[in-house]
Amino acid sequence: MARLKAPQRREQIMTVATKLFAEKGYEGTTTAAIAEAAGVTEPILYRHFSGKADLFIAIVRAMSQMTIAHWRMLIADIADPVEQIRAIARQFPEQIEELSDAYHVLHGALAMSRDPDVLHVVREHYKSKQAFFAGILRQGQAAGYVRRELDADMPAWEIINLGIGYGMIWLNLPGLYGDSDPEAMIDLILDCLKTNGADTK
Repeated sequence: MARLKAPQRREQIMTVATKLFAEKGYEGTTTAAIAEAAGVTEPILYRHFSGKADLFIAIVRAMSQMTIAHWRMLIADIADPVEQIRAIARQFPEQIEELSDAYHVLHGALAMSRDPDVLHVVREHYKSKQAFFAGILRQGQAAGYVRRELDADMPAWEIINLGIGYGMIWLNLPGLYGDSDPEAMIDLILDCLKTNGADTK
């Protein structure tokens, strides 16, 4: 088997670790298990990551960057900020399915971990997403689509809360939502945000 270059090996270790974290949780996964699953020794793993927490942080940050980049691509040709949020919601189930292991890792850490380094990067992840949606809502306020008297930070957090809840149930209790979809759920929030003259439908 050909030796992988350092960036490829790093990515391979992250991919393997994501699957193990998703299956066993952060606390239940060891660097020895990750190294074995990746087909490397622990010293090789430690050439790329200082430890398990460093590896987890790299996984979450990569997921955050990938998610924001994907959302920016989705909304690049959409001028209406309200429609931008709806487009993201419409595609959310597909995104959850594609990144299901990473979402399991994130949700598991949010619910179970007490490691300060882990919780710091989870906090960083959600704050970056909240800032993304708050930015869209402020654009909507400036354009007259969204009520200007509202603090954009609050509904942005509501969108995040909806995403966390929908993602956890969609992954762990498939079918529970029935025919409900995140776009329809987002509309409940958008209807409360729109100005009297704006139509969010």
